[in-house]
Amino acid sequence: MDKILTFIVNEYNEILLLKGSRNDPQFKKSFWYTVTGGCEDFDLNREKTVKREVIEETGLITNQNLYLNWILEYESLGLKCDEYVYISFVNKDDIILNEENIDYKWCNFNEFIEKINWFSNKEKLKKVLNAAMKGQVFLEVENKDKLWIKKKLWWNIRKKLERPLFYKKYLIFYEEE
Repeated sequence: MDKILTFIVNEYNEILLLKGSRNDPQFKKSFWYTVTGGCEDFDLNREKTVKREVIEETGLITNQNLYLNWILEYESLGLKCDEYVYISFVNKDDIILNEENIDYKWCNFNEFIEKINWFSNKEKLKKVLNAAMKGQVFLEVENKDKLWIKKKLWWNIRKKLERPLFYKKYLIFYEEE
């Protein structure tokens, strides 16, 4: 299943965080994240998906969307997903949350990096997002990071992640291609 993830940035260089509902079907908990969503048959392309998902989840209209040459591959609820990463520029306006989210916060870069629940490499995220906020694509060629969840695995993988990410009895791993 093709999906999108987009970072929302306003004219003050603030980045939008959304707090997901505890009713999340996979994680069953609330955490800070950004706009994500599945590509539908009626979407003409992934950029149309980005525009639709931003409107659905925030009520905001995007002025510009930039693909960041980054794909996050993972399995969610039994489906293989390729999530294409974008940045979307918007004008700061009132946020209208849908049922998927319970709160939002405009953050500066450092606060965003600290608060986001990120399943991949945060150092890579910092580099990609820093360039993207200037309208640049950090990754010269398309990159695919594979994320996977293994039940009851407890070894330390600090060489690849800043810290292991635990959700109940799950450890989330990632691998860069």
